[in-house]
Amino acid sequence: MGKKGAKVIATLKDIAKLADVSVCTVSRYLNSDIVIKKETEERIRQAIKELGYVPNVVAKSLKRNETTNVAVILPKIDNLYYAAMTAGIGEILGNHHYNLFIYEVNHLNLDEREVLQLMRENMVAGVIFIGLSYDMSFKDSIQILLDWNIPVVYMNRQIPYNGYPLIYPDFMKAGGLAAEHLRGKGRKRTAFVYKNKSSEFIQSNINAYKDAYPESDELIMIDLDGDMDMDRCVDRLLEEKADSVFVLSELLTANLTKRLIQRGVRVPEDIAAIGFGYSLISEISTPELTCLDFGDKEMGRKGAELILSQIHKKKVEPVTVLPVRLVEREST
Repeated sequence: MGKKGAKVIATLKDIAKLADVSVCTVSRYLNSDIVIKKETEERIRQAIKELGYVPNVVAKSLKRNETTNVAVILPKIDNLYYAAMTAGIGEILGNHHYNLFIYEVNHLNLDEREVLQLMRENMVAGVIFIGLSYDMSFKDSIQILLDWNIPVVYMNRQIPYNGYPLIYPDFMKAGGLAAEHLRGKGRKRTAFVYKNKSSEFIQSNINAYKDAYPESDELIMIDLDGDMDMDRCVDRLLEEKADSVFVLSELLTANLTKRLIQRGVRVPEDIAAIGFGYSLISEISTPELTCLDFGDKEMGRKGAELILSQIHKKKVEPVTVLPVRLVEREST
């Protein structure tokens, strides 16, 4: 005996009885496996509404051995770039009636293999990995998902193709775009400011900058790791008589321009500034920041389209490279 007042869960049998049809007809209607008369369809719909029937999605998934759940694995969600990419993914998945599940690696306290096993246990239809351009986590262990026949998209990381679709901005164009812009502004003594970046990533941007602006002075390299804090960075810029900065972080650019202004340095008259990345930070900074836009939300949309194409057994491009654009604002 159930408790008094407890809600009774409706079954297919209850719907069939109320709609005066067979259980088989109700089942096939719910699974879109049958075309029925409008009158019959309306009776089933009315019965479902009256009984408050809710499909058991878990049971349905187990029976068909498939789900409409797509996992997004990222280091953390409280990052404007991850948030924009995830919003783009969610928009496309929602349009196709797929569910988005977000896994923050930093909070799971699991190693890569355990995280991937979690994907299998939750019967995800596909997995999208998001990371910063220099973050190579999961690059090798993804093969585990491929062995389990789970579709994968590797997003925002420029690596060689290895059997799963890649999508990333044309990071190598960033340094060139910054150089061309500063060249047009007559700036020749540029400081290259960075933190927590791989040497390969830094060098590629340096090379792109030099190739686009060979007649500029030698780049002033400032690594904010270790003992080099923002105040010492400003000291170095003034000592080196820099007339511009190219900062490999939008947030660091905002912080640096703030410190420069506090020290009486005019931005952009004395030192122009370009930031790497585009979000709300650039728009609300004072002055508003000239920045490199990598199309984070659009990348998310295209990443979702890639995973859905794989789920539906469609052919996909192995590598998708998105254009980068420079957005000019007050800081240059």
